[in-house]
Amino acid sequence: MSMFHPGVLALVQTVADMVPNFITIALFSLILYEAAGLAQTAGQFFAFLLFLFSGCLCLTAMFRLIGNASPNLDIGHTVSGVILLFSILLNGYLKPPGQTGWWYRWIYWGINPLAYAYKALMANEFRNLELECTGMSLVPSGPGFDDIAHQVCTLQGARPGELNVLGRDYIAVGYQIYIKDQWKNFAAVIGYWIVFVIAMAVVMEFVEFGNTGYTIRVYKRRKPKVTLVTEDQVSASKETLTFSDSPTDEQILAGTTFTWKDLNYTVPVKGGSRQLLDNVAGFIKPGQMTALMGSSGAGKTTLLDSLSQRKTIGKLEGQVLMNGAELARSFRRSTGYAEQLDVHAPLVTVREALRFSAYLRQEASVPDAEKDEYVERVIYLLGMSEIADCMVGDPETGEGISLEERKRLTIGVELVSKPKILFLDEPTSGLDAQASFKIVQFLRRLAAEGLTILCTIHQPSSMLFEAFDRLLLLARGGHTVYFGDLGSDASTLIGYFERNGAPKCPPSANPAEYILDVAGKSGSAIDWPQMWRDSPECQSVLTEVDRINALKHQAGADHGDAGDNRIYARSIGYQMKLVFRRMFLMQWRNVEYQTTRLALQVICALAIGFTFYNLGDGSADLQFRVMATFFSSVLSVLIVNQVIPEFIRSRKIYGRESSTNQYGWLAWATATILTEWPFALVANTLFVVCLYWTVGLNPISDRVGYFYISYILLGFYSLSLGQAIASFTPNEIVASLVVPIASAFSTLVCGTTVPLALMPKFFSSWLYYLSPFTYFLEGVISSELHGSKVQCKPEELFTFEPPSNSTCNEYAGEWIKNAVGYMTNPDANSACKYCPYAMGDEYLVTLSWSFTHRWRNFGIMIGFLAFNIAFAMFIIKVYKVNKR
Repeated sequence: MSMFHPGVLALVQTVADMVPNFITIALFSLILYEAAGLAQTAGQFFAFLLFLFSGCLCLTAMFRLIGNASPNLDIGHTVSGVILLFSILLNGYLKPPGQTGWWYRWIYWGINPLAYAYKALMANEFRNLELECTGMSLVPSGPGFDDIAHQVCTLQGARPGELNVLGRDYIAVGYQIYIKDQWKNFAAVIGYWIVFVIAMAVVMEFVEFGNTGYTIRVYKRRKPKVTLVTEDQVSASKETLTFSDSPTDEQILAGTTFTWKDLNYTVPVKGGSRQLLDNVAGFIKPGQMTALMGSSGAGKTTLLDSLSQRKTIGKLEGQVLMNGAELARSFRRSTGYAEQLDVHAPLVTVREALRFSAYLRQEASVPDAEKDEYVERVIYLLGMSEIADCMVGDPETGEGISLEERKRLTIGVELVSKPKILFLDEPTSGLDAQASFKIVQFLRRLAAEGLTILCTIHQPSSMLFEAFDRLLLLARGGHTVYFGDLGSDASTLIGYFERNGAPKCPPSANPAEYILDVAGKSGSAIDWPQMWRDSPECQSVLTEVDRINALKHQAGADHGDAGDNRIYARSIGYQMKLVFRRMFLMQWRNVEYQTTRLALQVICALAIGFTFYNLGDGSADLQFRVMATFFSSVLSVLIVNQVIPEFIRSRKIYGRESSTNQYGWLAWATATILTEWPFALVANTLFVVCLYWTVGLNPISDRVGYFYISYILLGFYSLSLGQAIASFTPNEIVASLVVPIASAFSTLVCGTTVPLALMPKFFSSWLYYLSPFTYFLEGVISSELHGSKVQCKPEELFTFEPPSNSTCNEYAGEWIKNAVGYMTNPDANSACKYCPYAMGDEYLVTLSWSFTHRWRNFGIMIGFLAFNIAFAMFIIKVYKVNKR
């Protein structure tokens, strides 16, 4: 409508989000600031709040820019995940800029707003702080070592002969952060924010994805060999009995009848219940098209869902019979329901979609060759022979079949099951006049072949309305206003209303609009629902319902078929086989999803690998190995974010197909979970290959093998966690709120950033043991460090002076026997050089970890994986995908 520029929306969104973002950051700051015991001055607190708020605005704008510049959710998640990983790796915490490889320094100084926000926050906190050297931070320490002149403080920035370290010295030496640059860093964050907002507005203004108004057809490369159907073959296969607009008793007995009487439907609401259908009665016969109409809120779709047994909430009462008998367990798969929303698997062809439905819904006794022949017949009837091998696609991307063709496919998926009754919910919705006419003409042809059809329709044109034989008109509240024949040019329908006091219908008026205006007019003096209940036409409908059911009963048509007591037409094994095959095929064809999966693993592996490139055996390298492994586990959060949208998209397809009892929850759950694994295995293998030797991790073969199988297991765990979260969340937005909660607790209490011995009792007593990262990291880090020797570099050694006339060994020899680390010059009389670690196992002790636990940890990780799978499958079983 061109009411405003898209760029304006970006600016307005930015301004509108400031208040809620500030409230969120303020609450976060109040809790964190006091819980962590940060600097207790008002100025530093408000500076902390300001820096955190500006960082939030900057990162929000950055991620919105990425989202607007990404063509779809998969690419957006991958790009944002990679950029976030680079921002964290290169913000100066893990490695000061001086120790970062030259190939990454430009990122730190040039395009990483997180680094400037981090430096501003650190400068604010350490500005007036003094750190005291005590215990383990003094070398040597303990009884008999109380003279600072013969000790060294191991804290960065320490000065010889002083026990206290200024906070500003600590961050200047250790992290190259300077107090004088605090407000410069804040200004840099604001500058990045402005740049991101402007760029976001420009992208929204000029960048556009998808095709507007047209679609691009994508065909399968290798087309199957099929025998095309001709009109002569279709005509020859028709039943000899031709159905008329007013079916005779013979035709009624040959086809399928469906009747309902005294139908009431109520739903629970706050404070009681609400009735949506009120004593509705009616019938549909073979060879007839019955329209279901009413104003908005009249209950058209509610009645259609109730009759087709798709309702999952509320209470449905009344008599519903098919062929004069109670509805069998096979009712939902033996009848067709073409929903208003055309939900289809986008990465299968039209022919594959139709065959999938036919294989699972027709009886097992029917040979597959016969089902294939019937599918070809339906393809011909639908006029889709030219696009039978075209991918269904997604309307949002502009690739695939058109909206009108998707609507025909929706009907075709139901027709290939050879339904006894066809329910349709507004089949012309969203189509232009020509497409709508084609759909209705096709339905008319199906009715002429004897199919029983009930169809909701919204404000049809005169031409479309004329195609129907009967009408059920509802008023608000689910009350019947009319049910009966339309007559030629709707004369019977119009006559009923004019006869009972309605204004005369003008000759040029659309009969459908006329009756909707008459029946839906507020303040009308005529109570049309009551008028119907008192009319002879209503009594004749009830009489006809009883007559149809009696006719079927006398002919023995109410006994049903042998397969009517089965919910599914095929066994669970066959369901799993077909669903797994289709899901795997869709995964294989989903190029963007698989490419972004591989790109995420490879790019992140190289990002981590070149951050900790070619580590040696020094003391700092020991900790860098731990950090490299830790960030390998953090990558699992990005995997979780990737799999959730794919799961939710697949669940929508499952919701439609399960409503017709094509297959059960077990088949879909198993296929959805397991078809991800082969592709994840390839991606995770590439991650290990790109990371392991780039970092220079332990080259011993069994250590390499343990890291590999542990990371593969972690990848499977991450997939299962994402699927478990997606299984109980209704959409991607809710899921994205759950993921940070689960991931934050798991990473914070895993024992790497805060060792178990230093962890608060509340976390160390139970949360530590509930984190799967605890077991993964203990296993791989202990496998990495066990038995490895540490050789400190000269700059990593701590120097202290022994008393006069004493060697280093004489002064600190007894201490070093009970402490970790070693002295490089025990016989020296001055400048004793101390390395804090001699073996990697000594570092493991500080983390409360042990190499002997690694296979136990591997088994526990398998337990976490099994729990996620079991939880996801349980939720899939009980979760109502389509709440109606």
